[in-house]
Amino acid sequence: MSETTAPVPASPAAASSSRTWIARIVLFLGAWFVLLAAQEACYSKAHRVRGTVVEKGYTAGSSAVGRGGRGTKSSHWVRYRFETPEGESKEHVDSEVLPATWGELREGAAVDLEYLPATGDSRVAGQKAASSTYAAIAIGLLALGFWLRRSARRAV
Repeated sequence: MSETTAPVPASPAAASSSRTWIARIVLFLGAWFVLLAAQEACYSKAHRVRGTVVEKGYTAGSSAVGRGGRGTKSSHWVRYRFETPEGESKEHVDSEVLPATWGELREGAAVDLEYLPATGDSRVAGQKAASSTYAAIAIGLLALGFWLRRSARRAV
């Protein structure tokens, strides 16, 4: 007859170590969302300028279903030209335009843009989530990360 042995429970130190790593990952993601919230807050105060659509396009992604790979993401992009409030002429490609907005744009037609003079960056207006959404996610992730770190320290 074979004897069955009960599984050996993980040591408190091993459980603490895994919680510490999970906490680090969650804190990193929280910090990432803080940066996204800050970027969106900047764009919410950006200069609104009017530009002209030069070209628009669609890049089809590749599906990896059934092949075990990742594939690539599809994207709707727009190349536009505009003049900054300082009088400088610029041309930019926004490679992450929402499909609904992309469908409404026509080459040679006007397009509303958000322009950040401090960085020189621009995008088609109204493309991202509100900064309050990113801030709420960041707060939740940071709170979870600190709680995990605290519980990992208590487990030792």
